[in-house]
Order: sequence, then structure tokens, then C-alpha cells
Amino acid sequence: MGDRIGWLDTARAIGIVAVVIGHFTSDPAVRAAMFHFHMPLFFMLSGIVFGTPAPARLIRRRAATLLLPYAAWLLVIALSDAAIAAVAGHRAYLPWDHPPAALARLLLGGTFLVAPFGIFWFVTCLFVTQILAALVLRLPARWLPATAAAALAAALLMPALPNPWGVISVPLALFFFLAGILHHRHADRLGGPLTLAAIALALLAPLSRPLDLKVADAGTPLFSILAALGLCHLILLAARRLPRSPAIERLGQASLVIMYVHLTLYYALRDVLSAPLLAPLALGFGVALWMLLDRFDATRWLMLGKTRPNDSANRPVVPRLHHERA
Repeated sequence: MGDRIGWLDTARAIGIVAVVIGHFTSDPAVRAAMFHFHMPLFFMLSGIVFGTPAPARLIRRRAATLLLPYAAWLLVIALSDAAIAAVAGHRAYLPWDHPPAALARLLLGGTFLVAPFGIFWFVTCLFVTQILAALVLRLPARWLPATAAAALAAALLMPALPNPWGVISVPLALFFFLAGILHHRHADRLGGPLTLAAIALALLAPLSRPLDLKVADAGTPLFSILAALGLCHLILLAARRLPRSPAIERLGQASLVIMYVHLTLYYALRDVLSAPLLAPLALGFGVALWMLLDRFDATRWLMLGKTRPNDSANRPVVPRLHHERA
């Protein structure tokens, strides 16, 4: 693995701020702007830092770093949901009056989880996407663009279906993930022309519907995808050019914790606090909680998916490129 790359934390920070704003805002235009790029950006970032792991080793590793925290956070949010409902005097978002239905929703995940649980699809979708990407990378390098195109075609042809574990979103997620790998391999070499192309593609955003990866909605066919690619490239470029800020990088490091907790805060406090107050509260609370969890071995392992105090599982690094097969 390579050295710690701070600009990736900055890009994650931009992404998580967009996620929170997109979920909290009542302005359709603002929501559309955030949904045009926020989840594609996270899948591209995951592709950028992806190495060339053996699939079996990757499954074991990601079960510890993704699925174990997923299960732990699912329990925490379910208990929080029940406690908040009891205090506030309203129904919980999980139907605990019908325990089998509640447990079925927890097991199925994806679109079967809503409201405070609305972001959990991302983690299981990322898990499956990374396994497929590891298999794709066993092919000769020249097949990577064609495989990305095939994933995009599958996403565009995907009918509206129930989405357990976010698996119906995997083709679209895999496309952006592979785009991240290609970006890492070729963006520096393409330089200015790629940036000009990205600006042109980003201008398609006002002409297209936003993406919603949770329900495998690709927006306006091709236009929304191209707009997302352009916006993500420009965000990555900006993150590299911005002066380093420990506070912003810390926000990026805490992004997964913020993902897990921000909707619980929103649904608990939306009747008493406006979105402009709730958004910074959710971001600040998420960072504080991440810092607390990172202090103890047990919570670092269980909630953050780290096995050592300075484990690289949640730290953005750029892998060194190995010789690619032609």
C-alpha cells in the first residue's frame, strides 16, 4: 500500500456533507444537486483506493471491516429507534408490533430498511461490489473499460425490483467503482483534456434527473451518469488542490460513522430543529462519536472495522500500481 493521502479524506468530507444536505434539505433543487454525485463519489473513492486483493482474502477482510460494523450499527440504530419512539410517543420505524416482520426487514436490509436505517444499503452494496471488482481485476487490464460499460448497460436495463442488501444497485455501483479504478490509473496522464471533458459533462446535470443508487435509479439515461462522472472528477480535482485542513480531513475519516447516525438525528429532531441547524449538528456529532469510538480497542474493532489502533481499513491510501497485463 502507498502512503496516507489527505486529499482523499477531503473528498470524503465533501461527499458526506453532500449526503447530509441531500437527506436534510426540503429544497428539491438542492436535493437534486446533491444526489447527482454524492453516492457515485463514494463508490469512485472506494475504487481509487482499491488494490488487487485475492477474492477469498477480500471476503474475509471485508466481513470484518464492513459487515461486522454493519451488524453492530444495525443493532444500535434499532435500539435507538425503539427508545426514541417510546420517549416521543410515536411508532418505531421498525414494526416491532409484528416481530417477524421487523426481523425480516433487518435481515433483508436494502430498500426494506427506511428512515433512520435508510443508508444501510450502501455498506452491503459496497461489500458485494468490491467482491465483483476483485474478480474483474483478475482479467487482463484491457478488459476493464469493457467491463465497466457492461455494468452500466446492466444498470440501465435493470427493472424496478425489491432491493435486499442493495444488490440490485450493484451494477450501477460497480460502474462507478471501476470508474474510480480507471481514474486512479489514467487521470494524471490525461490531465487538462480530461478536466475540460469533466466540465462539459458536469453541465449536463441541470438537464438530467438526479441519480438514486439506493433504488438503482440511473436518472436520465446516460445523461445523469455522465454528469455524475464529470462532477466527481471535478470534486476529486478540487480536493487535491485545496489546502490541507485537519478538521476537514477528520470529517472525511468520520464519514461512515456520520452515514450511520445522521438519519437517526434527523428523524428524532426534525420537528424541533431546522435543516440548517440539524446538518452541522449531525456532522459534528458524527465526528465526536467517531473520535470516541476510535479511542478504545473494542469499539474500534466492533464499530469502525479496525483491528489495530492505526489500522488502514478506514484510512485512505492509494495503492501502488502493479504492472498491468496488456
